[in-house]
Amino acid sequence: MMIAYSIRALQNLGIIKEARRWAKQAVITDDQLAAIQAHYNVSLYHPNWMIRVLLFVAGLLALSGVTGIFALMFGDLGATGLSVLCILYGAGSIIFLEGMFIKRWHYKSGITEAVLYHSCGFLIGGVAGLSDFDNTNLILITSVFVFALAAIRYLDLSTTLATLVSLAALIFLLCYDAGGILRQLIPFVFLFVFTIIYWGVKRIWEHSALVLWRNNLTVMEVVSLIMIYLSTNYWVVREASIELLDLSLAEGEEIPFAGIFYSLTVAIPVLYFFVAIKNKDMVMLRVGMLALALSVSTFKYYFLEGELEWVLVMAGVVLIVAAIFLMRGLKQIRRGFISKQLLTRTWASEQVEALVISQTLGGNQSEVKSTESGGGGESGGGGASTPF
Repeated sequence: MMIAYSIRALQNLGIIKEARRWAKQAVITDDQLAAIQAHYNVSLYHPNWMIRVLLFVAGLLALSGVTGIFALMFGDLGATGLSVLCILYGAGSIIFLEGMFIKRWHYKSGITEAVLYHSCGFLIGGVAGLSDFDNTNLILITSVFVFALAAIRYLDLSTTLATLVSLAALIFLLCYDAGGILRQLIPFVFLFVFTIIYWGVKRIWEHSALVLWRNNLTVMEVVSLIMIYLSTNYWVVREASIELLDLSLAEGEEIPFAGIFYSLTVAIPVLYFFVAIKNKDMVMLRVGMLALALSVSTFKYYFLEGELEWVLVMAGVVLIVAAIFLMRGLKQIRRGFISKQLLTRTWASEQVEALVISQTLGGNQSEVKSTESGGGGESGGGGASTPF
């Protein structure tokens, strides 16, 4: 199976989390929430964030002790032997993670992340050691592969982010090593690649078979939007060209394609706002706000006189005032927007909606049948007969 965890357990956990959000927004009553929690029993060990942080730190400390013992035992193997041992140790750590924690119903408990990241580090480090830490492209390809597998199998968000960062670094190095005009086209390559990733993610959202990965897809969506903007922001492109591509510019001299980057620095935030409002896309709207702030800073840096700090302060004041007016104006729904986040976009929402309808229309009078049997919920006259 692609996912290490029980799909039914993940679905139940998602339903419980979503139901709690609905209860906080008074969409359902406490009695209905209690009925949902009683019906969808969660067998996964998924503690609160504080316990998870403590377990993560404790796990890393314990693992560092284990690796220290191994280093004392096998320190004389030589570079190649140690690299092979690192790969074997990383693979063994994955087996340990599966056998010791995953099979005992740990789900993102803190200790699972510690073992997972530990094993990823040793797998990548072992491959890097075999190449004498000299083949950067091989290291990045290995990183993309290892992090992607970890993200897919364990639904991990940090490795999802690491996959995209490694991919971006790999694209940059491949274009840089190619030399010539391709170095100058690096921003457009980034624009093209991450636009494809973004639209691919939006299409994947439509497939119900991949709902368990929707948090990972959200991370990919956010990172893709940020990379699309940063790859065409004039200040980012100019400074990166000077620092990373050794571009030498005289005073008043512009970078290649400067007019295009000036235009895109303005156009992309505007496009984000337009598309976000049209499609009611909160992810794009929030990224668009950040992009707009960076665009203002960019043009201030090159065209406006005065202290940058004061300009940023004034821009912040304007945004706060605008936010206050928006919050007041959106107390009631206007064109599909409201200031409160009533419901969340989550993979469990359809199941929760079906259960809540059954519980609400029938006044919570009848027991909800098990999803194992495939039967519909009894709604006391509500007629909810669709399997949950």
